[in-house]
Amino acid sequence: MLRDDARRTRATVLRSVWQLISDSGSDKVSVDDIADRAGVSPASVYRHFGSKQKLIDEVSVDRWRRASRWAAGSGDPKRALIDIITVLDRFSLMVTADADFIAAAGVDVGQTPIAILPVRQEFRQRFDHLWTTAADAGQIVPWAESMDLIELVGGIRDPHRRVPKLTTLINGFCAARIDISHVARAVLTR
Repeated sequence: MLRDDARRTRATVLRSVWQLISDSGSDKVSVDDIADRAGVSPASVYRHFGSKQKLIDEVSVDRWRRASRWAAGSGDPKRALIDIITVLDRFSLMVTADADFIAAAGVDVGQTPIAILPVRQEFRQRFDHLWTTAADAGQIVPWAESMDLIELVGGIRDPHRRVPKLTTLINGFCAARIDISHVARAVLTR
């Protein structure tokens, strides 16, 4: 377990690399640039992450860790559908915010660094549990697949089209009895 100061340093370095690479591209950013932006020494960056590539991978790992926490849901089976839509909303906000980073870092969606696999698996298990709970309650059409939806949401890059695209996706997997416009207005971040 990391100490609070080490956790803060890691978070600052991750934010810094995300900002720099989003602005400039990974080839143009050095560890010295990252350390400078974060206000730490290059040795500190290497101590926490080992290499520039591991640091770039850690940005993606951190994204999946956050998504996994969201996918834990509220724990209330009656709110499973709302929890799913909340995860999709947050995930899409993260993806649209990260679009420049993903493009500049040369990260290919679907090409997963090894370090992400366990965190992504945890996300999948939690999200599948939410999905099954909502399906058992008759809130989701039986032919929809949870990971297909995550892949579709992961493809949303335009922040101005995010809410209409999410609403369309929600409409495609919710059972007919669900008032999609009400749910979308209540849950989606605008």
